[in-house]
Amino acid sequence: MIKKIMAVKDSSFRRLDDPFINTNQKKYIFYVHVNEVPEGIPMATNPRDQKLTSNVAKAITDSLLSNDGYFHLKNRGIVLSAESVHYSNKTGLVEINFKDDLYHGNIDGGHTYKIVCEHQNEGLDQYVTFEVMTGVEDIIESLAESRNTSVQVDEKSMAELAQQFDPIKEGLEGMPFYNRIAFKQNQTSLDENGKNERMIDAREIVAIINMFNADKFDQSSHPVQAYSSKAKMLELYLKDPESYRRYVNILPDIFDLYDAIEAEFAESYNAAGGRYGRKKYSGYKDGKIVGKSKFGAVDLQYKIPDGIIYPTIAAFRSLVYYDSNTDRYTWKNDISPLDVWNKVKNELTSKIMNFASSIGDNPNAVGKDSNIWDLAYMTVVVNS
Repeated sequence: MIKKIMAVKDSSFRRLDDPFINTNQKKYIFYVHVNEVPEGIPMATNPRDQKLTSNVAKAITDSLLSNDGYFHLKNRGIVLSAESVHYSNKTGLVEINFKDDLYHGNIDGGHTYKIVCEHQNEGLDQYVTFEVMTGVEDIIESLAESRNTSVQVDEKSMAELAQQFDPIKEGLEGMPFYNRIAFKQNQTSLDENGKNERMIDAREIVAIINMFNADKFDQSSHPVQAYSSKAKMLELYLKDPESYRRYVNILPDIFDLYDAIEAEFAESYNAAGGRYGRKKYSGYKDGKIVGKSKFGAVDLQYKIPDGIIYPTIAAFRSLVYYDSNTDRYTWKNDISPLDVWNKVKNELTSKIMNFASSIGDNPNAVGKDSNIWDLAYMTVVVNS
């Protein structure tokens, strides 16, 4: 258990109970002086790596160092997931408890947090907004991802307006999930019953395709940023959208493979002697249906976090071959990636899960560790 205590700005502390009365979720919002922000808040829950030399980080730093007294209004603040929050009106102190770094820690605002800690006790009179949520363990992955989608969301919409997604649309039209892809902000789709469907962000589509980008990545350079920064994958795509027409012939196979991995990963690991259902993130409930697969919408008894799926599917990039005669990518020797998956899945899932266990069974850490991407890639190379 990690405990952090900080002084809250007078009269700023607010507790918001969830509007759905049958949940135990709560949200706490308050202001903290930058000198009172404690170091050591867990960061494993944040899907992004914090690069303090980026333009975003420089803008945050400039805003903080301006010392204009408006940092708490200009900056989005720091978002945390916690086991519990306790506030004392008498002392003005808030106590935040982080019990499990798989679920509790920084969700969004990692750049802000690191920059604030870096510039403490420099004579600044600025405040930062804290938003702390409890009871959100079951949705931590999707929550962290959605809270980190603000960067370049508008760029995605502008790309759609400029028809820059057309090269990949050509290969995806006809796929059962096509109408659920959100190529622009706030795009929705209705199912046959007139209800809103679960949308798939176009940046995730681009990230998955880029995991098969044989021009940019090879056996020694892996697309780890496909997991840690989908905005970076969109940026890479928009540099040359037309080049992605080369993937048209293999796009259906890529997403069929993703579906197979998501649906079969847990049972393949179990077949190799593992106990996936014992993992905290598995969502397993005595064989009950706990969700639907992302693209095929098939029933799932286990949840497979993106941090585990991404290195797994990226390993099959080793099967991609560029045909100069057609200017298209194809599969080496016409090998089906699904056939290779069926051959290697027990060994591959076992290696990935053993690695995950060795670093604390944290899928977020797995997704950002280049060593596991390399291990998965070489496992497919050896068996194909």
